[in-house]
Amino acid sequence: MNDDGLAALRETVAISHRLLYLTGLGTTRGHTSARIPDTDTFIIKPWPHIQMHRVRAEDLIVMDLDGNIVGAGDRQITKVSEWPIHAEIYRTHDDVGSIIHTHQKWATMMGLAGATILPLLDPELATAVAHEPVMYDDDKALIRSVEQGREVAERMQGANACHLQNHGMVFTGPNVETATIDAIATEHLAEMTWHAKLIGTPEAMSSLVLEPALARRSRGEVSEAWEHYWKWVDANPESLRPRSADI
Repeated sequence: MNDDGLAALRETVAISHRLLYLTGLGTTRGHTSARIPDTDTFIIKPWPHIQMHRVRAEDLIVMDLDGNIVGAGDRQITKVSEWPIHAEIYRTHDDVGSIIHTHQKWATMMGLAGATILPLLDPELATAVAHEPVMYDDDKALIRSVEQGREVAERMQGANACHLQNHGMVFTGPNVETATIDAIATEHLAEMTWHAKLIGTPEAMSSLVLEPALARRSRGEVSEAWEHYWKWVDANPESLRPRSADI
């Protein structure tokens, strides 16, 4: 990847953090990463955490799959403690280009309850949970060891989302844009599922309805919503109705 491409990728990772904040999925804790193509390295937010709406491209660091910081400039900086989530998924999932970890409210609640988040509305959104999120419940602690990260990666074979029970969520995607939209969509679908079950018996969309959107996702196509809506929201945060984030 040339310098311009790398700079653009860093900016996209930074935008993802800001959008997770604006949509109520995180405040200071949580992180988006992106694999640098054709390398065993990835871009990620460092420690100490800063407010996610303040994350800029220059704040990000580069790490390798063994947990070494290989790109931080002259800064004396520390890696996030949950880096093994990212490193071990990248190590074992060649098709993953981006990973997000959040402590978002509604999706986490569904995981705590052992309830299924249903693909209820809008095929483009519903693809986020077309494959039911898997569960990692072997350990209630933060995912700080390589062994824990490897277990999460193994659970995510064939799935693009994982409940870390009593903790939060992990999302993967072919690129940062898709993983970010998946995290946002999953939260909305979790809330809609919960409310719909209070008043009736909601039915998930059929695989036939979801198939075209799933095919676009599998090809790594970025949803038009990223360019036409989410990037606009990042530049105009006052346009989005504020939502509180539980961390």
